[in-house]
Amino acid sequence: ILLFPKGAPGETTKLIEKADADGGKTGGETVLRITNVSEPTITVYPAPDEVATGAAVVVCPGGGYNILAYDLEGDEVCEWLNNLGVTAVLLKYRVPRREGRAKHEAPLQDVQRAIGYVRTHAEEMNLDPQRIGVMGFSAGGHLAASVGTMGRVRPAAMLLGYAVFSVP
Repeated sequence: ILLFPKGAPGETTKLIEKADADGGKTGGETVLRITNVSEPTITVYPAPDEVATGAAVVVCPGGGYNILAYDLEGDEVCEWLNNLGVTAVLLKYRVPRREGRAKHEAPLQDVQRAIGYVRTHAEEMNLDPQRIGVMGFSAGGHLAASVGTMGRVRPAAMLLGYAVFSVP
């Protein structure tokens, strides 16, 4: 689902998205690395009806705000959340960092929009709009902490995996 159908705020150039699974291994497995994201999207992984709890979590993969570790900290986490009865929403946020902007400025807009989208469509997705959380790893953990503490649209819960975050 395209988060900004008329174009993401501040984007002036459409980047050619790149995906690379040959960039290295983690735990002996290749990792799908995505970069040059200028059109943020979400992919919804509905929880199976027999275990669905009505909760949802927006998942933010890490990658230093330069790439997204899309499968290792994205798809795999979404499948795990589904097993717990949680609908997972995988966020493909804007990377790499935008010159002249704070590293998390564009991604923060993206995660706020993702949470807002899920809340707005909660009824049709069989979700409780008050039970939408956010989860992130590394830079994605920083992003999750940022939206939970500084965002205009706040999640009900934050799950931070090896996040780097400090409060000024």
